[in-house]
Amino acid sequence: MTRTADQNLHAHVNLEQWVTQHGGRLDDTVQFAHDAQRGVHLQVKPAAAAATRGTCVMKIPIELTMSYFNAIDYSSPTAKDGARSFRSHGVTLPKKLIETIGPEETTAFFLMGQYLLQEHGFWYPYIRSLPGKEELTTPLFFREEEGDLEWLGMTSLAASRERRLAIWRGNYERGYTMLKELGFEGVEGYTWDLYLWASTIISSRAFTAKVLASVIPELKNAEVDRVSVLLPLIDATNHKPLSKVEWRAGTDSIGLVVMSDVAAGEEVGNNYGPRNNEQLMMNYGFCIPDNPCEYRVVSLRAPLDSPLAQIKAQYEQHFPKSTSNKQSADSSQEDKYYVFSLSYPLIDSSQPLEYSIFSPDLLHALSVIVANDRELETVTIDESGFQVSQNQYAGSRNLFASLNQIVIELLSYIQRLEVSGSRLGEPRNLKQMFAKQFRGSHISLSWTAVFVANWTLMRSRRALEEGEREAVLDGLLSRIPSHIIDGEKRGKIKERILGRKSLLSDHQSGELFRFEDLFQLLPPSFQDIARKCLKALATSTKEAIAIDDGTGSNPENTASGPHAQFAYAAFINLIIAIHRHSPSHLPSRLNTWSKFLLNTYPSPPNDVAWTLPDETDETILSAFDSFINDHLPGEVLTLLTPWVGTSVPTQGERDVSDWWLSPNWLRWAWLVLEQEMIMNVVDDPLAEMVDGSNGGRMKMRNFLYVPRE
Repeated sequence: MTRTADQNLHAHVNLEQWVTQHGGRLDDTVQFAHDAQRGVHLQVKPAAAAATRGTCVMKIPIELTMSYFNAIDYSSPTAKDGARSFRSHGVTLPKKLIETIGPEETTAFFLMGQYLLQEHGFWYPYIRSLPGKEELTTPLFFREEEGDLEWLGMTSLAASRERRLAIWRGNYERGYTMLKELGFEGVEGYTWDLYLWASTIISSRAFTAKVLASVIPELKNAEVDRVSVLLPLIDATNHKPLSKVEWRAGTDSIGLVVMSDVAAGEEVGNNYGPRNNEQLMMNYGFCIPDNPCEYRVVSLRAPLDSPLAQIKAQYEQHFPKSTSNKQSADSSQEDKYYVFSLSYPLIDSSQPLEYSIFSPDLLHALSVIVANDRELETVTIDESGFQVSQNQYAGSRNLFASLNQIVIELLSYIQRLEVSGSRLGEPRNLKQMFAKQFRGSHISLSWTAVFVANWTLMRSRRALEEGEREAVLDGLLSRIPSHIIDGEKRGKIKERILGRKSLLSDHQSGELFRFEDLFQLLPPSFQDIARKCLKALATSTKEAIAIDDGTGSNPENTASGPHAQFAYAAFINLIIAIHRHSPSHLPSRLNTWSKFLLNTYPSPPNDVAWTLPDETDETILSAFDSFINDHLPGEVLTLLTPWVGTSVPTQGERDVSDWWLSPNWLRWAWLVLEQEMIMNVVDDPLAEMVDGSNGGRMKMRNFLYVPRE
C-alpha cells in the first residue's frame, strides 16, 4: 500500500530520532520536508540562516551503516578505538552462501533478512523509511497490465530492463536455491518480489565501500567497488546535479558537508555524479527534464568479418591493457559510444565542435564503417584508439560520411520516438510520467545533435566567409520552431558553434556537389557548354533507357539512382579527358583532383573490355553502352570536342577504348563513384527535424566529393 505524504514524512522524522539516539545528528539549520514535486527531501529551515559553506548538515555513526561487512560480522582493529565491529543484528546467512554468491548478492539477501525481522530488527526505523515496492518507479517495476511497458517502447530502457531482469533473476535463483538446499530457516520469506525490492534499494541508495576505508584498511587495495554500503538518513537526500557537496568519512562517523551556501528554504541535495537520464531511470526511478548531465548511449555492433571488427582486434592485440576495462564478457562485439547534451559538464573546452557533441570514439568507429578502400589504408592505431586519418588531401570525405550516418541514425531515432509516443496518450501514473520525460529528453538531445552535425555538413557543401557565418547560422536557427529548440537553447547552440573550432577546416569547406552545381568548378567560358552537353546527354539516356532500380523513386529525380550516377560518371570522364588532353584548360583544383583519381584508380586498359563484378551494375552500364554507341546523336557532344581533343565517333564505333565515353572509361568512372561519392545523404536535415514525425521516408541524394587543394 502506498503511504501518504504525512506517513512518509513521519517515517523520516522517526529515522532522524533513531539516528540521534545512536550518536548521529541533523544540523540545526536543516530539516526534512515534503512537497508534491520532490517528495521527502532535506531543506534548510525557512526560518534559519543559510547553511553556509563547510556545514556538516548530517552525520551518522559507522555502526548504523549496513553492508556485506555486517553479514559476515566483520571486526576491524583501528588505532584509536580498538576493534570496530559490524554486527549482523539477528540475520546469520550461511557461510557457504556468502562464499558462493559474493559481496553484492550477500548484501541483497542480508537486507531481505533484515526486512523480514520487521519491528524486531535493529534497522527497522531505517527500513520503514525506505520506499515500498509499490512506490518504486524504476523500469523493473513497470507493469504490463497498467500499460507502463508501452512507454518504454523504442527506447534503450526496454532492452536495459530486460537485461537487468535476466541478471537479477539468475542471481536470485542461485541464492534462493542454495538457501533451500542448506535448509535455511525461513527461506520461504526470501521471495523474488522481496529480492527485487532489496536489490533496487541497494542500486538506488548505496554508496561504495570507500566510505568505510578509514576503518577497514584492506579495502584500500581490495573490492571497493563490489561492496555496497547503505547509509541511513544520509541516503534520504535527493540527487541534485552539479551540487557541491563533500563526504567526510572518519573512523567513527560519516557526514555530508555542503561546499557552497544553501539559502533558507532551499533543498540540500546530494550529487550522485554526472548521471544521465537512463542511469537515473534504471537505478533510481526518476528522470530530470533538461538534465545538464544528459547523454545518450549509441551502440555499434561490428560483424566479425567487418573492417571495424578487424581493426578493433588489431588495436586490442597491440594495446590489451587499454581495453581490459572497456568490454565485459558478454559485450558480443558491441561497443558503446556517446552523444552529449550541450550542457554536459565533462567535455573539455578545447575539444573541437563535433567532439563536444559526439564522443571521439563514436566518430572514429564510424570513420572505419564508412571508409572507402583508400581511406582504410590510412587507419592509424595507437594507445588512445584508432581512426581514419583525415589530415591529408581528400581526407575530409570520411568526416562528411560519418556525420551523415549520425544524422540518419538520430533522425530515425527521433521519428521512432515521436511516432510511437503519439499513440500513448497522457501518462496515467508516475512511472509513465518519468518515461515520457525520458523520451522527451532523448528527442531534445537528438534535435540539438542533428543541428550541430548539419552545420558541418552544410559547410561541406558551401564555403563560408568569416563575416557571414553568424548570419547563415541565424538563418538556420530561424527555420526551427521554438517547441523544438527554444530561445535559450538557440543561444547556447550559437555560442557553441561560433565559439569552437571545427574538425572541418575552412579550406575543406565546399567539397560536396550536386550534379547541377558541379559546373561552377569549370572555367567560366566552358561552364555553359559543359552544362548544355551533359544535361542533354543525361536527358537523352533517361528518355531512352527505363531502369527499375528497386527504390520506387520518381524517374524524374536526378538526385540518386542509376541515371544520376551516369550523369556524375560523364562529368568525371569529361574532366579526366580534358586533363589528359590539355591540363591548362582546367583550374588547379580540377587538375589536382584528376591526378589524384588517376593515381588512386589506374586508368582502364586499351586492349581488353572491362566487365564489372556486380551483375546489376554491368547490366545497367551495358544499356548505357548500347544507347551511346548506337543511338545517341553525335551533335549532343560535338561542342566538347575542342576541350577533350577527340571528335565524337560515328554511331556504331563509339565503343573504342580511347574515347572519353567508351565502355571502359564509363566503368572506370562508375568504380570511382562507388568510392568517392557520398551516397544517401540526408538532403535537408532541418526539414526532417520539423516534418519527419509525419512518418515519411527521409529525402536523400548523392553528392560527388571534389576536394579542395
